Amino acid sequence: MKPALQTKVTVVKEITDNFKNANSAVVVEYQKLTVAEFTQLRRMLAEQDVSIKVYKNNLVDLAVKEAGFADLSAFLTGPNAFAFGTGEQMAAAKTLAKFAKTHPALKLKAGIYEGKVLDTKGIVEIASLPTKNELIAMFASSLLYPLRMFAIGVKEIAKTRSE
Repeated sequence: MKPALQTKVTVVKEITDNFKNANSAVVVEYQKLTVAEFTQLRRMLAEQDVSIKVYKNNLVDLAVKEAGFADLSAFLTGPNAFAFGTGEQMAAAKTLAKFAKTHPALKLKAGIYEGKVLDTKGIVEIASLPTKNELIAMFASSLLYPLRMFAIGVKEIAKTRSE
């Protein structure tokens, strides 16, 4: 096998493994980002256990078909970067959406969440959902609210009786 072909086969295998091993993946268009902005994005993603890579679309097309996400092929136009999350399931979508709010040059195109290919609208919806830790905090707060109100009521009753 020619060295160039062997390199492409290796890259396609790497991409396929990334899609199979990641618990979420997001495709973004990054064309108008500066190098400094892209570096900042890469650092933000790394803090969330998300890696971002730039691959050729034709190699990604082969990999997504091999990984079982052939529907993603429709979104592989123009210069794309691919974010693969291995930590919190929504970390890739949340971090990219947050970055896109302050950097309009970054455009969310599509993604994979829970084994399904989602379009831009789906990825934005996923990014707007609360994380597991946020849900736990909301639940704990809702459990504490009645106790807090009871304590305030008891305190007021005790205050009126002591007067």
